[in-house]
Amino acid sequence: MREIMTGRDIGNRINFCGHGTHSARYPWPDETVVSAGEGVVIRRDPKPGEPASYTTLFMEVYPPAATFIRSEGTTPQGCEDSAWSQYRLTLECADGSGSHDWETRGHRNGAGYCSRCGTFISQVFTGEQLGQFCRICGTGTTYHWDTDKVAGTTTFLCEEDYKAHKPARHPSHDRSLAQLLGELLDEDS
Repeated sequence: MREIMTGRDIGNRINFCGHGTHSARYPWPDETVVSAGEGVVIRRDPKPGEPASYTTLFMEVYPPAATFIRSEGTTPQGCEDSAWSQYRLTLECADGSGSHDWETRGHRNGAGYCSRCGTFISQVFTGEQLGQFCRICGTGTTYHWDTDKVAGTTTFLCEEDYKAHKPARHPSHDRSLAQLLGELLDEDS
């Protein structure tokens, strides 16, 4: 396993930041990246009687065959048990085949969700599969899109054409900062 912030190899020792180090019980693949600790969860729409937020131990893992798994628990072991259960579900999927039934659920960036087990993975779909083609060169893309809500249209740009045709973020000025400040001060006089 690797630690998320530094990328260093941590073996099977997971640091639960403020709650000690936990020795993983499950055979996580070496490529798995992990982050763990205690955090605050804010509920969007708490049910009547539920607090708007709570504090919990958590473990986040990024193992092969799954993009992101988050688990919570009252103990580090409880967090790992939950994360491992989710990972096994991803590997075995609902029918035990290990293959997934991907759907976009409205994403345009190529990401997909399995309709059976809920696994989320990036780069499942290509621009061609999604019917998204660069308005300039016509290649399939998931890189960039603009939606005109009034016209009800969406246009796409591949990475190369986006870089060549994107609007400037900040207008360039020929005046120095000192000149601009001077103009502002003159306006106030």
